[in-house]
Amino acid sequence: MSILSKGIAVVGSTTIDKIVSQHQRIFKIGGATAYAGITYSRHGIGTQVVSNIAPGDRKIIRRLEQENVVVLDGPTDRTTQFINDIRQHSRRQKILYRARSIQLQQLSAVAKRAGALHLGPLHPDDIEPEALTALNAHNLKIFLDVQGYTRKVAPPQVSAAVSKHLTSALKAAHIIKANGAELNLIVDHYQENLTQIMKSFEIEESVITLGQDGGWVESMRSGKSDFSAQKVATAVDPTGAGDVFFASYLVGRFLNNQNIADACRYAARTAARQVSGKYITFDVLALP
Repeated sequence: MSILSKGIAVVGSTTIDKIVSQHQRIFKIGGATAYAGITYSRHGIGTQVVSNIAPGDRKIIRRLEQENVVVLDGPTDRTTQFINDIRQHSRRQKILYRARSIQLQQLSAVAKRAGALHLGPLHPDDIEPEALTALNAHNLKIFLDVQGYTRKVAPPQVSAAVSKHLTSALKAAHIIKANGAELNLIVDHYQENLTQIMKSFEIEESVITLGQDGGWVESMRSGKSDFSAQKVATAVDPTGAGDVFFASYLVGRFLNNQNIADACRYAARTAARQVSGKYITFDVLALP
């Protein structure tokens, strides 16, 4: 039986995202919980989301439930809200509100039922630090997107910085994902190269994404494997492409038992569909 056949829980903020582009301003549901969660669910995996969503934003839960994603939410006065400005070649972000941190008891409850956890924090305090430490006591596969631990948040500004909580997150993780900028921050912080960091924290695989330049996977077992991005004729919205790529890669590795190269190719195809607006389509996540 594969790890993911037992189900997965995606942990982190589910957001209200304001997307600002050259031609429009729209509101969508966002976060790894949405993009990775839906990706897992569409592959027939029992998917739960652990996230804190305000009572006035229950429509978010209903949307995810329509994609067969079970939402386990805790009390909070605010739902996390981001502004994603994609009018330039690079995305600029601001954060308007942050939900209550995900608590230890929330993770402990779901850890007893899932086969794996996908940690997708969007800021350093998204998950209670004590919950990260407690994960070591559970016999779970932990997938970590480091994004939230390479950000400093002073609302509304979001800037690049390594969080003090990154070490606890890396200690818990088996597979990690970072983009090129995030990796550079981490390497500078620890003053070690990626291979050394992986050895220090006993990380099995690191997925490094470089956008349209592809990326590579570093494996402690088989070394470095480069992959190419799939070309997209018309880019509609890159939001969520990294989450879709990571979840699709993990589906390839831990549900379909693919090798690294095949899993990367599959993930690249799925991410390209996301960028072109053909995978998790606008109507699925759009908010009025």
